[in-house]
Amino acid sequence: MIRSGKEGTVGMDAKPRSSLGARVTERLRRAIIDGELELGDALSEDKLATTLGVSRSPVKEAFATLEQQGLIDVRPQRGSFVFLPTREDTENLCEFRKTIEIEAVRLAMSRRRDETLKAMRAAAEDMMAACEAGDNHRSARADDHFHDASLENCGNPYLFNAYQLVSSKVAALRSHRSTLPTRKNASAEHIAIVELLESNRITEGLDMLGTHVLMMAVRYGIEEEPLRLPGGRAARSAKLDHIGLLPD
Repeated sequence: MIRSGKEGTVGMDAKPRSSLGARVTERLRRAIIDGELELGDALSEDKLATTLGVSRSPVKEAFATLEQQGLIDVRPQRGSFVFLPTREDTENLCEFRKTIEIEAVRLAMSRRRDETLKAMRAAAEDMMAACEAGDNHRSARADDHFHDASLENCGNPYLFNAYQLVSSKVAALRSHRSTLPTRKNASAEHIAIVELLESNRITEGLDMLGTHVLMMAVRYGIEEEPLRLPGGRAARSAKLDHIGLLPD
């Protein structure tokens, strides 16, 4: 998940209007990204409000914000659901990422080469260590940080903000869809990409990055569609056991 506040970036993602709404939004966003809520889960404003210990108003506000971020689908007369991408959705997402990330790396290497490579190398090595330790959460976050590095150092706020449109979705897919073997393969590719860039083999590094990003459609693709209700939504209701009251 790309982090705002870095030099040369300007965040323009949708934000809730109230501080409580912001806290509820962030809690639900993390629950989706970290796998506490499953992709396709049906969400109830009433149940979430009770679970979090808040009124429905900040939950409704959070739903609106998360819908703009692509993490929740709100269907009138049907309900609200955690996003559930089809294979086509995932392929389109990969094509978008490839276009954005290749240009971001190209710019970052010309404008902030040392900072970019340092961040990419650290994230690649952290992901490798996390995979060896079997720490799925840490490896997913290190994967995020590897791909965020170029966006945070490219010096182009338009590229940065374009990637923010999908960064939460990408982070959630990494948590929900990847397995240890796919993480190990991705980790090895990260190391190879960094080594190419460090040796100034930029074209080869960008080509490998493009192939690596497109592989997400294979690694995280949906092999079998889940059972759905009329209207195309998954039938499972969200389990809220791990959510708990909103911290003070």
